[in-house]
Amino acid sequence: MKQICSGCGSEIPEGSDFCYACGAWAKNSYKVNDEGTILYLQYCMKCGKELVPGAEYCSHCGAKTKDSEIPININRSQKLKMTNLDFVAILLAVVPGLFNIFGLGQVIQRRWSKAFVYICATAIFLYIYPAMMESSNGRVIMIALQIGFFIMSVLDVFKGIATKGA
Repeated sequence: MKQICSGCGSEIPEGSDFCYACGAWAKNSYKVNDEGTILYLQYCMKCGKELVPGAEYCSHCGAKTKDSEIPININRSQKLKMTNLDFVAILLAVVPGLFNIFGLGQVIQRRWSKAFVYICATAIFLYIYPAMMESSNGRVIMIALQIGFFIMSVLDVFKGIATKGA
């Protein structure tokens, strides 16, 4: 029996408390047999309350719990289809990122908390840049931080695109 993450569709290793791909709790996962049929759900996907095993509907909110009504993507080998918005997000992560402006790709993806973190990092970099450039050690530290944030920002946009359809 496999556990499939209800958040991203990744397989959760047995004994794990959360999904390694998206961080969702394993208690909210689907229990799936080798043929890909959902055996049972432990918690309702709508209200989060515990379900009675074998119940067709949630006793708390009335949501349907049968496997035929629940979309699940077990096969993650399908080809990723990128939209124009995905290309714009990549473009706005890379080009402004080269000039130390981070977070615009996440804004396009509507991942607001990530965008806020990267935009705050941009503001901090702009604020401390003059002071750090006065010493040679400061230059090295500043350049390393900027390169690190650039790589993290761009990879985060690609991760957002890859997990969007999951």
